[in-house]
Amino acid sequence: MNASAVIEPATLVFPAAHPDGREYLEVSRERDERVVAASSVWDADLAAAVGTLTVLPYVDDPEFPARFMALVQQHNITRVYAPVAAAYSWLERFIAEKGLSLRLIGSSPIKREIERFDRLMAKVASWRGFIDQCAGGRCDLSDIEIAAVFRMSVNIYGESNEQKIAAMMAIFGSAPKGDVVEVGSLVGKSASVLALLSRRYRIGNVLAIDPWQAAAATQHDSPETVRVGLVNEWRWDVPPQDFAVNTYPIGYGSFNCLQQESVRGCEIYKRDKAVESPTFGRTEYQGRIAVMHIDGNHDYAQVKLDCEAWLPLLDKNGWLILDDYLWVHGDGPRRVGDALLQERAADIERSFECGKALFVKFRG
Repeated sequence: MNASAVIEPATLVFPAAHPDGREYLEVSRERDERVVAASSVWDADLAAAVGTLTVLPYVDDPEFPARFMALVQQHNITRVYAPVAAAYSWLERFIAEKGLSLRLIGSSPIKREIERFDRLMAKVASWRGFIDQCAGGRCDLSDIEIAAVFRMSVNIYGESNEQKIAAMMAIFGSAPKGDVVEVGSLVGKSASVLALLSRRYRIGNVLAIDPWQAAAATQHDSPETVRVGLVNEWRWDVPPQDFAVNTYPIGYGSFNCLQQESVRGCEIYKRDKAVESPTFGRTEYQGRIAVMHIDGNHDYAQVKLDCEAWLPLLDKNGWLILDDYLWVHGDGPRRVGDALLQERAADIERSFECGKALFVKFRG
């Protein structure tokens, strides 16, 4: 056989119709990995997407071993990605018994889930002391509750890092009753955390405010990459819908959103003390804010306007979270935060910087 006839080694994805199999196929294209897609059920959409989809019997079918080996030889398959536990278990035994030079990628789906859970609980253990410290004492959230917040938030796009989310968990135990308001929600990462924690501590209903418009998102004080590049990368019909999908499971019944700029949203909030939307229905508010998260446009003038509009409505014992107080792309939040710390020093019980955000607890 001449060199031109040698077939490049391939990875078999089976069953490729599984969501994890589809994801592997997408990633493999990005890294130019040669893959063969196979499934026990015909999927026309998948076949169109990958070009060729081979149908194999189920692993417990007597014909499977011969069909599988023929596919391996035909395509020079050297690795197999099997995202379904039954398929992985069968292939693991078959490869060992036959002494095949095939490698199963990773561990079994069941073991992967156990390992994922163990990593999550290890993360909780690593953050436990920090959360207690931010709480000013022992935080009464259980390890399972902390794990649930981390797992939920990691699956939602956004820039709130684990340190900030850990601190958010810590402060709710000392928050008064009232509304929880967020300015600048994008697709709902931090809003979901606020909703879960507000419900856990029975603080009050949550309101998220975001215009979801390119003009409002343009941060004029920032470098071009942030000012233009990131803004233009969005298709602006997507964020409000993505936000609704991400927040609906935890928010429905005690949560709503306003597609407005911050100051206009504040006027509506003060006037109506209620918000109605197609996704979340009607939500009533107290008009007194227990936790305020300001994470909108980071231009100095806009952050200043946000604080001037909303902070008079913050409960005298409430918490302010000023996002990106430490931000490499601009100093708007820092300038506003520093002025606040100086001008209202007598009203502040304690403050700390965490996860790039400034956390401020006011005193009654």
